[in-house]
Formats: sequence, C-alpha cells, structure tokens
Amino acid sequence: MTDYYEQHIISQGSTFRLSSAEVYHALHSFHSHNEIELLYIVSGQGTFSIGERSHRVSSGTILLIGANVPHMLKFESNRYYDYATKHASPTTPLQLLTLHFSPDKLGKEFWKLSENNLLGELFTAAKKGLYVDEELKPQTTSLLEQLKNCPNYQTLSLLLQLWNVIASGQTFDSKNESQEQKPFKKIDETRLSMIYLYTMDNFYKEIKLSEIAAIVHMVPNAFCHYFRSRTGRSYFDFLIEVRIENACKMLIEGNESVASICTDSGFSNLSNFNRYFKKKMGKSPVSYRQDRRK
Repeated sequence: MTDYYEQHIISQGSTFRLSSAEVYHALHSFHSHNEIELLYIVSGQGTFSIGERSHRVSSGTILLIGANVPHMLKFESNRYYDYATKHASPTTPLQLLTLHFSPDKLGKEFWKLSENNLLGELFTAAKKGLYVDEELKPQTTSLLEQLKNCPNYQTLSLLLQLWNVIASGQTFDSKNESQEQKPFKKIDETRLSMIYLYTMDNFYKEIKLSEIAAIVHMVPNAFCHYFRSRTGRSYFDFLIEVRIENACKMLIEGNESVASICTDSGFSNLSNFNRYFKKKMGKSPVSYRQDRRK
C-alpha cells in the first residue's frame, strides 16, 4: 500500500500494520489496497463512500473495509464548504487509528479451515463496508490497544480474536451478496474522486447535469451511464443522499428551522425536502430531530 501522508506507525508485523494519524491516508480520493482496513475514528466527522452507499461518520465510528474495494473518506476538517464552517463553528479535530491486515500472507488454505468459516463471511461482507456494532466497540478498541504493545508471538492470536469479535456482531445473509461491479481502473478512481468532491462541496446549491458531467469531460448521457455502471446508482440518487446526510447533521446539531435546513441542504422547496427525507430516513425531519435529541 502506498503511503500518502505522514503517519505514526505504532506496531507492525508480517501480516498487519497499526498506525495513527491526523489525516486519512488517501486524502480526498477513491482508492483500494490489497489489505483489509479497520478504521477507528477516535475523533472527527466526515463522509464514507463505498459502492452504492455514502454515509456520515463521526467520533467513535469503527469501519471495516474489504481488500481491493474502492472507497473514499472525506473528513470535515478538509472540506471547502460545511455547515460548521459556514456558521463559524469549529470543526472536530481528526484523529485516526488504522489497522491494515494482509490475509493473503496466511495462505488460502488457512482461510479454508472450518474454524475460519465465520471470518470468511466477515471479509466477504466487508466488501460493502461494515460498521462495528456499538456493543462490540469496547472489546474492539481493547484489542487494538493490546496490539500496540504486545510481543510478536501474540499478534496473530490477537488479530484473529479481533476479527472474531467483530464477526460475532454481524448477521450474514448468503442470499444477499453484493452484485459484482465493473473493476475500477485508475481513471475511474480519479473521475469518481472529482465527482464526489465537487458534489460534497457544492450540494447546497443547484448542480446541473451538464455542469457535473463537464467536470470529467463527458456529455450528460454518457456521464449518467458511466456513473451508474461504476456505483450502482444514479447521480441524482447520490446527490439526494449527500443532501439528506447534511440535513440530518443540521437537525441534530443546530437549532435552525426545518425550512432553513431545507434551503441550506440544497432543496428548492420544503415539500420535496420532506418527501425525500421521509423516503430515506423513514420519518419526517421534525420527528427525526425529536427522536435523536431524546
């Protein structure tokens, strides 16, 4: 894996590397690597994108990302536009703890052992991106802490224990496996990075299809086909998701009216905002704010 930033390597062995940093290792870009990645956001807020999903992440989030899966993390501390900066509110400082693990170094036969069936399911499910369950976070962070200072002969057993703890909190459905998408090339990572960055920095205003297509030097029809083939969703669906995620953040953290949040999140009228919000979140903006604040 290429290093894009200065990091503090806490511990490493032949199969893993544990490091801490104040910026993500692939700043503002879609990327993939041969290792499985476990990312603990000790402090910070941002957006995680993988496959058909984009979700806000915040302090305390622990993510598991599969090997060779293109993903992108854009943190608030590196945004050009954000609700926090707009309202002169300080952004949450970023502190990350990242574990990169190379399962291939243990050999394919090792993972075929019946004792590792659950881990095989875990690593397959991680291709969609997994969030570690809230109840399992104390155990997960405790094992990460142990990996920092343990002798070499204990690292492998601790790593296997770590994966089994995370797997124990997952429900795997073999019938609901993700569809194979076209493999990403370097040009795809570059293009999607440009599209996602532009959208996340301009979602609060009108974005015309011709405008976003021009970012990657395409005509609108070709752009629409390209975006869906690489992400599994339309650009319009992605844009709505980014806007709704921003609205959720504003509803939780601020006291602005729903009408004001509607405008600041890029929706042209309140009726559309309420409709899209309820479709995604299952409740109205007012109910969402009340429930989260309880």
